[in-house]
Amino acid sequence: MSNGITVLCVCTWNRTRSVMMEALLGHHLAELGLAAGVRSAGTRADGGLATSETVKMLGARGLDVRGHRGTPLDRRLVTAADLIVTAEHEHVIDIAGRWPEAFASTFTLPELIELVQVHGGLLGAPIGDWKQVLNQGRRVGFEYLDDRSIASIADPTGLDRLAWTATFGQIDDLTQRLAQAIG
Repeated sequence: MSNGITVLCVCTWNRTRSVMMEALLGHHLAELGLAAGVRSAGTRADGGLATSETVKMLGARGLDVRGHRGTPLDRRLVTAADLIVTAEHEHVIDIAGRWPEAFASTFTLPELIELVQVHGGLLGAPIGDWKQVLNQGRRVGFEYLDDRSIASIADPTGLDRLAWTATFGQIDDLTQRLAQAIG
């Protein structure tokens, strides 16, 4: 079954959180028999490898990202995506500042799941329809910029194993919920 959705996962360096989001979302979609294009990029990516912890944690789930190289975020990737999920509020702001037309399609992953739950938990309909619903009442412009209540995913880089496990668990849960909502 194919829903034709293209999802772009974004963090800063495209070495940790967005790599986890891409791999886990793709995995969860495949488990549900859904085909979607899932990519990742970084707002400051420079072609670096996925972090060793990311490789280990995903490898333990049978997901091989050893060949991953950080991809710089660019207009082509942004315009090709039906949906952009980010790790941080600041990533949404960065994307909207560079490509204002992308704001309606760009959410932090926790923010998106929160909005999906408010609207019944299933997206199902054509993506254009549910993007419109999810954006109803959403803050825009300076209101969004100043809204520090927008949930983000913490960067575990340089932190202990507990932080890595928490970040991985959060991303795993949120991507599973997103896959279910898309299905």
